[in-house]
Amino acid sequence: MNVRLRHEMHFTAGVYYGGQTRMNNYTLTLWMTTNCLDAADQNTSFERIKYFVYSELDSTIFINADHELLSAAGLNITTMPGEPVDQLIGLMLYYKLNAITEGRMIIEETEIASTMGENMTYLHSSMEQTDITHQPDWWQAADPIHCDPDLIDTDKVLNLPKASLWRDLDLAWTTPDSAEDTGNTVVFADFKKCDDSK
Repeated sequence: MNVRLRHEMHFTAGVYYGGQTRMNNYTLTLWMTTNCLDAADQNTSFERIKYFVYSELDSTIFINADHELLSAAGLNITTMPGEPVDQLIGLMLYYKLNAITEGRMIIEETEIASTMGENMTYLHSSMEQTDITHQPDWWQAADPIHCDPDLIDTDKVLNLPKASLWRDLDLAWTTPDSAEDTGNTVVFADFKKCDDSK
């Protein structure tokens, strides 16, 4: 049975806007529906959401992807395809959280508000049309990446498959979609005997 859920989260992040960086407090409300029978995978979906928000986005700096100099400074950044206003951040969270739950939990709607935005709430769901013609690829990636990969110093990053990365965080699915997700491969070989006469 599918279960409808509502959860409220709070996090703090920087915003580079108008030539200056300011810290901002966000309130994120998620409306979700479970989409699998395995209770463990439902819990894992929720833990992935919490990990992304509290471990990746908390204390990040939201920037327009055009401001590459900030990424060169080695700061923890989250790149956006425009100025990092609340509306765009909420839209990103709608797509990204759906990507990392990989269909086992459906994010039906996101609501986001912030202190800098005078607590005006922006709502996003699948029912609306977006004006973003080019969504960044990382919005659709199931791993916890949160910026354009070409801005990351590749000498300091080890590429891991998403399944391995989530497994290392103890957030892998209990019912994987395929053998690729398990990270384990069984090879069946036909071993010949040394003496072909037997």
